[in-house]
This record gives sequence, C-alpha cells and structure tokens, in this order.
Amino acid sequence: MKHELINIKNCPICSSENHTFWRKGIDHNVSNDEFNIVFCNNCGFRFTNPIPSENTIGNYYKSENYISHSSTKKGVINKLYHIVRNRAIKQKERLITSLTKEKNLLDIGCGTGDFLGYCKSQNWNAIGLEPDEDARKIALDKNKIETFDLNYLDKIESNSKDVITMWHVLEHVYNLNNDIENYKRILKPNAHLVVAVPNCSSYDADHYKEHWAALDLPIHLYHFTPNDIKNLFEKHNMELVKILPMKFDSYYISMVSEKYKGGNIISGFWRGFISNLKAKKTGKTYSSQIYVLKNIKN
Repeated sequence: MKHELINIKNCPICSSENHTFWRKGIDHNVSNDEFNIVFCNNCGFRFTNPIPSENTIGNYYKSENYISHSSTKKGVINKLYHIVRNRAIKQKERLITSLTKEKNLLDIGCGTGDFLGYCKSQNWNAIGLEPDEDARKIALDKNKIETFDLNYLDKIESNSKDVITMWHVLEHVYNLNNDIENYKRILKPNAHLVVAVPNCSSYDADHYKEHWAALDLPIHLYHFTPNDIKNLFEKHNMELVKILPMKFDSYYISMVSEKYKGGNIISGFWRGFISNLKAKKTGKTYSSQIYVLKNIKN
C-alpha cells in the first residue's frame, strides 16, 4: 500500500530524542506492510515510528476485522466479541455512573454508537465523536445516534462535561498532548476522563511478541504500560485514581494473536486464561486496562 511516512523525532511523553528500535510487526488487517516500534531510552515509552500521515492512515482502517467500525459478526471470534460487548457496555455505564451525579458525557471514538446509545437510554446527555464516516452512518442507522467528526471537539463548550470516555481510542490519537489539553478544557473541575488501552507489559504481550494482536500496526500509534499512562497524564495535571482490568480482552487478543501465528482458537483461549491468572496472582497487569483519571484544574 502506498503511504506517506512521518518520522517522530520526540517521545510523546518526555520529549526525548533518544530512542532505539524495539520490535517489528506487520499490518495483519489490510496491507501486510511492516512497521517498527521504538523504545524511548529516557522514559521507556514505546511508540510506532515512523507512522503513516493523517491523510493516509484511514486506508488501514478499511477492514471488517476492525469491528468497532464495521459491526461485522463473521467468524467465531467476532461473534464472541459481540456477545461479550453487550454485557461490557452495561458495565461501562455503571462505572461512569459511579463517578458523578451529573450526566454530561462525551464519548470520543464512539465507533458505531452502541455504548453511546445505551447511555442515552439511561438518561445521559451524551454526544459522540467519530472520525470514520461509515461508522457514523451505522451509528445513525442502527442506534439513531447523530455523531460528529473529531473537528467538533474544538466547538464543545469549556467546563461542560462530567465524564469523557475513550474506549481503546487513545492509542490512535495523532496530536496526543494537544488533544489531552482539549479534554481538560472540556471537563469540569474534578471531573473524570476514562481511558481504556491495551497494556504492552502484560503476560500475553510478552508471550506473543511481534504477533501480539494489540500491537495493531500501524493504527496503534502508541503502546502503553500503566506507568506510561501515569506519566503522560501527570504532565497535564490529571491524577490517576483507579485502574480496572478488562478481563475479556486477554481472551480476545490472545485468540487473534494465535491466529496470526498460525495457531488455533482453543490455544488462544487458554493463553488468555493464563494471562488473567498471572495478572491476578502475581500482580502483573492485565492485557487491557481501564484508567480513571481526575481533572485537577490548573
């Protein structure tokens, strides 16, 4: 696939120019193109480098494997994903309800609008932003939800939201630090940002290495650990107040990873179980995690 590549000079967390090669991986969903991940020698953050330009990255999302945008239920893994997602949506809504008595929600990267639609049914005053036009159309047709392009972020009133949610979205954000400042602007004082991202220090990430599905190159620009999240948001005067596991993700990610390396679903399911077990028994963090961050106004 033809694409313009952009070299990242400075680490997005600490701004250091000192980084070295960490791992190669390929785009399993669209192109089979190969990409590099680098390791910041100063703070340890891992990020894809170089990356496709914002003008060309959309080509790498055009796959039914990207199920938050396509809603496809083809294949056993995708069917399992949708069964679990319906339960997870309710759990996510209960989480954000526990954070505030007010109900002004912004969901960034809302995909086809399933979470947003459920929140509206629970009387949330909710809006969603989604860069993919096809996903926005599905949100309108399927969930009767009108969503907006990411450019709408600048139009949202300051100090107007009680919760912002980003379910597996932060790893896709190009202008990371600028956008976090915008989230701070929109959030009320002591309001919460809820971020879910894969964890590249988990057992299944260590096990699958370049085949780990949550690398998801090149659309995952960043590969976070819990310490990375803490360091990134401390820069912006946001406090990490809670970390919660996403236990199903280890099964899903491991099953897809096993497929990438030529294994089978049963082996992947077992590896996901082991990953969760090790996280629980040893304190090693889970395959994906939810981070609850509080907006401490400057």
